Amino acid sequence: MKAEKIGKILLASFLVWGLAGQGENGAQEMRKKILSDKTLLFYVPFDFSVDAETAYHHKSGKLYGEGQFVKGVVGNCLWLPTEGKGSVSYSMSDNIDLDKGTLMFWFKPGWWGDDESGKYTLVWVSLKDSNKYFAFHRSFSPKFPTLLYVTRAWQGGGSFQTDEYFKKDKWIHLAATWDSAANQFIFYINGQVKFKGIWVPVEKDPAFEPTRMSLGRYYSQDTPINSAYDEFYVLKRPLSPEEIAAYWKETRPAE
Repeated sequence: MKAEKIGKILLASFLVWGLAGQGENGAQEMRKKILSDKTLLFYVPFDFSVDAETAYHHKSGKLYGEGQFVKGVVGNCLWLPTEGKGSVSYSMSDNIDLDKGTLMFWFKPGWWGDDESGKYTLVWVSLKDSNKYFAFHRSFSPKFPTLLYVTRAWQGGGSFQTDEYFKKDKWIHLAATWDSAANQFIFYINGQVKFKGIWVPVEKDPAFEPTRMSLGRYYSQDTPINSAYDEFYVLKRPLSPEEIAAYWKETRPAE
């Protein structure tokens, strides 16, 4: 009887290990698939460095303050703690196309409680004109302190607000696609379309040239974001809803 019980335990352990391995394999396969996409402009895995593995132009990332590489969704991730007021900055000249493209990444907030107010900026893409940018924020409203919204600050662009709330220490997959030819912007959370808006063509003017992207930093100020980033991609085409849903499904962490 004891031998039979031990056998069942070993079998159950093997099955659990096998399922976990399949999940990891699926995530690795999805990473390979995205990396083989000829429209990929920029990719940072955050396995051991803040530098991009793939970039159309500059690959080097600059870490301000402190950061740690810990277990993430696929391999390691970058955790930016509050104490060090960490943030990462990249040159985005030719690493992003504001006429059409996709930006997506995994994010895990670690800030304190749902009652905390204050604005956290997850991603900030600044243009040469400092008043023009494209950014993902956490709301600063005391009434909705963990509400997610996206801002496009040029040519009449405003904020797109979702009904989705961040949850402490829980991974969330964020993706945005834009297509000026179709005049469409789509925002996704965990593989699902959360809202659609307009995306007009960007003027061919030096003021609208993307210059820099920051993670965990609001404009020119340090932001104590206390959160993790993983698998950061920028492509020069809008991924389809089916592609984004498939990516989320294959890479999502086990509950």
